[in-house]
Amino acid sequence: MRDGARAVRDGDCVRLDLTENVAEVLRAILVDFGQALESRAEDVRDDRLFPDAYLKKADSEGFRERHGAEMRAEVRATLARVLDRWPGGTSLVLDRAGVADLRLVLVQAQVRYLRRPRWKAHAPNDFVASRDRDVKSAWLTSLDNMITTAILDDPATPGVHTL
Repeated sequence: MRDGARAVRDGDCVRLDLTENVAEVLRAILVDFGQALESRAEDVRDDRLFPDAYLKKADSEGFRERHGAEMRAEVRATLARVLDRWPGGTSLVLDRAGVADLRLVLVQAQVRYLRRPRWKAHAPNDFVASRDRDVKSAWLTSLDNMITTAILDDPATPGVHTL
């Protein structure tokens, strides 16, 4: 496998194998996202991380004021769990909770690369991605889809999913 990823269901877990380059890039993206969360970078504002909870913008802003810090803390805690489970290297075995954590982080990390909040943006498409940020967003989405497909496979006949 050259610069790619492979996910396969292994019992109740998913084994994720990455090439060295892909592992380094993924880790860098996750660390960068964590630093942006900590520094409260402009592109990771609560209104970009979390969709409106109400139809009225003012009500949604109030909701974020009341609950944004808690929701942001949960994203940081989830990212910390992912990085703790994966101290480095090219392989990672995730139980169902680990899959859920990684999926949440992959989706939330896209905020760094999308011009608009992800629920208002067009789905990233790696066939037409021309800018680095588009490629990263499409890649994070593809990795999330691959992991999701692997955990949903029949354990008796798991497929091998590659990226």
